[in-house]
Amino acid sequence: MKANKYISTALLIVLVLFINILSSFINWNVDLTADNKYSFAKASTTIINSLDDKLFIKVYLEGDFPAEFKKLQKSTEDLLKRFKAIGNKNIDFEFINPNNVANDIEKLALFKQLVKLKLSPTDLEIIKDGKQVNQIVFPGAIIYYKDKQSAVNFLKQSPGETPGSNINTSIEGLEYEFVSAIEHLTKNRLTKIAFLEGNGELSEQQVYDITESVLDDNFNLSYYYKVDRFNIKEFTIDSTTMLPDLSRQLVLLNSYKAIIIAKPTIPFNNLDKLLIDQYIMQGGKVLWLVDGVKASMDSLQNKSGTFIATKNVLNIEDQLLRYGVRINANLIEDLRSTKIPIITGYSNNKPQQSYFSWPYSALLVSNSNHPISKGLDGIKCEFVSSIDTIKNNIRKTILLHSSKESRLNPAPSKISLGILENPPTTNSYNKEFLSIAILLEGEFESVFKNKLVQKNKQIQFIEKSVSTKMIVVSDGDMIANDLSNSGGIYSLGYDKNLKFTYSGNKHFIINAVQYLCGDNSLSHLKVKELSLRMLDKKKIQKNKFIIQLINIALPILLLLIFALFFVRYKKRKYG
Repeated sequence: MKANKYISTALLIVLVLFINILSSFINWNVDLTADNKYSFAKASTTIINSLDDKLFIKVYLEGDFPAEFKKLQKSTEDLLKRFKAIGNKNIDFEFINPNNVANDIEKLALFKQLVKLKLSPTDLEIIKDGKQVNQIVFPGAIIYYKDKQSAVNFLKQSPGETPGSNINTSIEGLEYEFVSAIEHLTKNRLTKIAFLEGNGELSEQQVYDITESVLDDNFNLSYYYKVDRFNIKEFTIDSTTMLPDLSRQLVLLNSYKAIIIAKPTIPFNNLDKLLIDQYIMQGGKVLWLVDGVKASMDSLQNKSGTFIATKNVLNIEDQLLRYGVRINANLIEDLRSTKIPIITGYSNNKPQQSYFSWPYSALLVSNSNHPISKGLDGIKCEFVSSIDTIKNNIRKTILLHSSKESRLNPAPSKISLGILENPPTTNSYNKEFLSIAILLEGEFESVFKNKLVQKNKQIQFIEKSVSTKMIVVSDGDMIANDLSNSGGIYSLGYDKNLKFTYSGNKHFIINAVQYLCGDNSLSHLKVKELSLRMLDKKKIQKNKFIIQLINIALPILLLLIFALFFVRYKKRKYG
């Protein structure tokens, strides 16, 4: 009997140990939050599990921070702990305080090194020894994998937003920032894309920020892709026929996963159109950024302050019609727009400026649920046209549109600064949600079907494409960064008048290219929404006594009740 008791006890101990060992290999975490705060995307798990070597992360976010920064620090630490848990022991990390250095010379040297590694510093107000002081911090991390490294700057600072809101936005983007950087490090070869040249498209300088980034950060196309410039009019000459080698040109074009046609100003000839068409027929993806009307702010820099906007004739109207859209020869005027400075008087012979809303510079906000444009705000346009869709078998998704207070001005039309002095009535802005960017997906029909007769059959003509996609945007300036008079390059979306950068332009273009290239498995993480559960300070002050009572007195009361119950229970049982 006694032996059985010992055996039962031993078996129980063994069983408990076995369950504990087994449970250490099983992830018991269950995410019960409404916003899936503790859930990973499948793509994130796949990327982390694909690591075949050690990955180490140095996070430069250690120190005595204000409450908002502590929240960001804690969220970053929680995320990296979850990375480590699913990373098959391939992930490790450490938090470093860059201000915890022996002397100022060493600190300055470290700061310079971090900036060289592409970490962005920020000035933070902290309380030190009872005094408020400024401290340089680096809210970011360096990820090391094999012989590569990548910087991650995860603090988002939108002007006009509260610190709490900016921290919340930063927390929302943590998973995307880290996982996309890890994915970038694990890629052996970058996909090739190209800006098309030959028809007066934007120059390298005019698309420098979207391509390389003036801030020297990772938020640019070259971080994700190998970006070339491809001149569609420069051919290799066939040595036997001494004619341009069309098949060779098409092979070169097909080496790119996507091409960007950014604000062409010279009409396309039929050969240009044929090459683009057959590139699409073979599954090529195109981002069209095409103006419907010839108009620019520079044209207003004359004594009269006026110019005539005319239709932008590019000889691609029939091609886009066949694919399913028409860019109209008109201009959208929108009450939701940016502002421009106008001299309204003089004081002591000095001009006095006032800012007026300029209806031809629409400021777009997206209410689309598509991953390309979901959650985007502040997309700056200039002289944008409306787009109509044509009925065919192509699936169409409107990505961007005007506000509900818009109107149309058909070309040719006189554009004048006088519209600011004598603005049209608000009632005249009676058009709403005019399409500006449209995604087309499906099997496209060639614009040259039943039209092309080849003499020497240099290329194998295809009448209908495999399933592919393209995006048509009716504003070439959406991708263009401004240049200063001295040749300096501004950030994309930068407003020189307001000294403010509209970040939506860059987000939209990068999202669009990633979607076309099929690199959108992580795109939904960019707009992952987490509720920042901030305490209501007014309610706290109003109910201060009740809160203190609940948090201090209630636990003691419950403990006393339990003790009283336990004493009475013992007396009844053993008394």
